[in-house]
Amino acid sequence: MSFHNADALEQHNWIGGGLDAYIYRVTPTIVVKTVRRDRTPEEKAAEHPFLKEISFYKRLNACRDQCPNIVECNRPRFYERQERETGINGFYGRLIRVKEFEDPALIARWIQQITSALENFNLKLTDFGRATTIGQPLEGTLPPRARPILAGPLKGTYGLCSARTEQFAVGTLLYFMVYGHEPYDDIILSAAEWDRRFWEMEFPELSRNKVFDGLISACWHNVYPTMALLAYDFKRKTKDMIGNTEYIFIDSVKETKTCEALIRKGLLGPELALRFQPAWRRYLHAIVKRSMFIWQYFVQRRFWIWS
Repeated sequence: MSFHNADALEQHNWIGGGLDAYIYRVTPTIVVKTVRRDRTPEEKAAEHPFLKEISFYKRLNACRDQCPNIVECNRPRFYERQERETGINGFYGRLIRVKEFEDPALIARWIQQITSALENFNLKLTDFGRATTIGQPLEGTLPPRARPILAGPLKGTYGLCSARTEQFAVGTLLYFMVYGHEPYDDIILSAAEWDRRFWEMEFPELSRNKVFDGLISACWHNVYPTMALLAYDFKRKTKDMIGNTEYIFIDSVKETKTCEALIRKGLLGPELALRFQPAWRRYLHAIVKRSMFIWQYFVQRRFWIWS
């Protein structure tokens, strides 16, 4: 798999970034994630950072009959409602304030679907790019989505993927949805202080929504012995919150066609643009390219003869 970068993407609104990639909003309903241009030679030689994410999304799409809108619930929606200081190297700066909070009914709908997927399909929640199986060491995840272990045989790790690690991540995700930012996002903490606070279970004050706050606290304090019990408790306590909430339906077929049209126009570069053209246009392009090659050959040959 090659790395596709395009200048056209950078003309759109940058809404997020991470260790491996940047995210741009290209339409009101479509965002594009692309690998960073400034990756080191070692990073470029390693496994493509999107392979595990693709595998994860395939698993999510396989669950769409039970979780029809789970893929549409994404973090950029929340980041756009934040006011932040200017960061460096494409990362967000310190949080100043949250300009708008999400509708609790939508949060209830999303969190029910997410916990259902975790319960029924053993999906690992913490990071799409770090997908692994239950029982394996939890790697590539830091506070606030994981709680470090600072004592005992697993000291210096985040433990093994289990109900403990996953419900902690669910708690942090729910906090993000309810409060519009991650825990302690409004202050600067050292890595050691992050670890200390979460190891000692020194969490931010919860005071926005009684139901959600209780669920967040339960997840952070490892109340649920299994994810099935977590999913049951979440559904039981949030069922009355959903009501008749109007959900904006996303037509996947229509959006797929829009994506293909954007690619054909060169959003991801000329190579992919050609790949998504109709067969007759690709054939015509091949003929023109071949003709140009032959013409250049004869021009060079004539030049050699004259010389």
